[in-house]
Amino acid sequence: MSACHLLVILLCFMSNGIFLEANGESCTEGFMDYSLLQGKAATPHGYLRNNRLSNYNNTVVDVATRWIIIEDNIKFTCATVITEILIGVDIRTIDGIRNLYPRFEVWAPTNDNDVYTREMSVEIRLTPDNFTTNGQYRFTLPTPLNVSSGYRIGVYQPPGDRSVVRFHYINLPGMIDKDRTGKVQTNLINNSDIKISGGGRQVDHEEVTILIHPIVQNTSCFPQFVPDDVINSLSYSITDSYYVSDTRIFPDIRFTCHGIITNWIVYAPAQVSVIKIRHSNNLTTTATTLNTSASNAVRITSLLYNFTMSNEITVQPGDILMIESNSTNLMFYHQYNGPHNYRLGDNNELIALDTNDYPLISVVVEPFTNTATSTISSTHINTVITVLPSSSIYSTATVTVESMEYTKTNSISSNSLSLTIGTTSMMSTPVSTLQSTDSNTLILVGSISTVFILLVVTILVILIVSVLVCRRLWYKTTNRNDTFRSTEREADINQQSDAPNMEKSLLASTNPAYGVTGENCNTDVSANPAYGITESKIDYYYQSIQLLIESGVSANPAYGITGAIESIDEEALVYDEPRTMMYNKQEVTITQNEAYGQL
Repeated sequence: MSACHLLVILLCFMSNGIFLEANGESCTEGFMDYSLLQGKAATPHGYLRNNRLSNYNNTVVDVATRWIIIEDNIKFTCATVITEILIGVDIRTIDGIRNLYPRFEVWAPTNDNDVYTREMSVEIRLTPDNFTTNGQYRFTLPTPLNVSSGYRIGVYQPPGDRSVVRFHYINLPGMIDKDRTGKVQTNLINNSDIKISGGGRQVDHEEVTILIHPIVQNTSCFPQFVPDDVINSLSYSITDSYYVSDTRIFPDIRFTCHGIITNWIVYAPAQVSVIKIRHSNNLTTTATTLNTSASNAVRITSLLYNFTMSNEITVQPGDILMIESNSTNLMFYHQYNGPHNYRLGDNNELIALDTNDYPLISVVVEPFTNTATSTISSTHINTVITVLPSSSIYSTATVTVESMEYTKTNSISSNSLSLTIGTTSMMSTPVSTLQSTDSNTLILVGSISTVFILLVVTILVILIVSVLVCRRLWYKTTNRNDTFRSTEREADINQQSDAPNMEKSLLASTNPAYGVTGENCNTDVSANPAYGITESKIDYYYQSIQLLIESGVSANPAYGITGAIESIDEEALVYDEPRTMMYNKQEVTITQNEAYGQL
């Protein structure tokens, strides 16, 4: 029985595993990560938003600048390899004028201790195509840079109006960054050798800390000069937030599965705009008009709201986000560092805008491929049940956008899902039937059919194994029972074989315990008074036995003896079970038993 229970549990586990694997998919791409959304709600206007390196102490607006970190304690102390750099930058769109990129540079010492030569220079080529959902940028170097002891780092910043990527800086309190950074003099900006100190130095000492930190293989070779709290706030401290009063479409903010929108998480100082879904067939669905005073709005922080949807808005792969706002219904964005923004043209075509602002919105989608199992997938939602840490997204030529998942399994009946953000509980709507076009229905049916076939095959395999195991257990049990009955029958046969088949005389061993002496003599058991048998009784028994032999006891077929004698009533022959007995001897010999002191 335990084996059958085990097989049932295994069957349930395997079937659940199939569904979970089929539904282990992300449902969104490009929506703002909850960590960034939370940071912008706390700091809408980044305190470093105006600290652009291209504008620092420039008497001439929009000129190129070159910088070297010259502080004695901020340089490499041993040989190591630089693999990537953590940077605080804003990224804008490319146009006819704005098409230059800054550079990360490594300066090596020369024979003159005060002169450094530009050893390496790597262009930091980032565009809106490389936007990150959490706002952090770790630029992976195309080729790792080998550096030695004494090397220094620096940056080259193109003119602000022509640069796609612009570095930011911070002024640390007190005298922490006094004479930390050297700004190469404008007329010497293209020189490969620069004197950083002493008489005739070619840099101006500035009290500024550039937001850059190299990631090296041997961390002890280079000190971290940008404080941790500044590094952790780079995602939201260098951008500004403002509201937009037009309609924008975001092809890079899209849905990647069939599902239902259950929640919107929005930065909403006031009544916000209309949220729409533009489908792959160019049709548009109004998802919701978000209102902070509505009953479905729950405030997470002072400016961050969670909206629970009561109506079921279905999405499918290829659907993209569309936001309609005006002077009454406002939508807030953070400036720069977002995906490409588009508007809708007269012929339903998408027209690119010269901006890449990032809408302060995230979403929770409950995907479905069957009524038994569903997966919640969203762009990084913190809950009191599970807190998903924000992860840095590494920026290279192409940055992969990540999203987080919650997974659950429902029963066959449609269940509701509870999602808690902060200390507020929200209930999502039950899973409903997919409402989509015919082509998407065929895709869904095909997916369900595939999962169903896999499930059926798995069940058949498990059932076959179950039958084999159960038959093997039954066979072992049956063999034990047959062995027991066979042993019992053998004992009965032996008992019957030992029963006396008497004819005219009995032959007994000379055992005084039976009152018998001598050899080959008649059975004189009367000699033993323990049996209470007299000679008259022995004569009577002898005559009875003789009568049975002569009257045809062999007529009973239960003994395997044939005959036609019917003089004896068969009902008088009482026995437990018919057995075939074959007696080969007419005499019963009692074997000598030493235990009875046989003579």
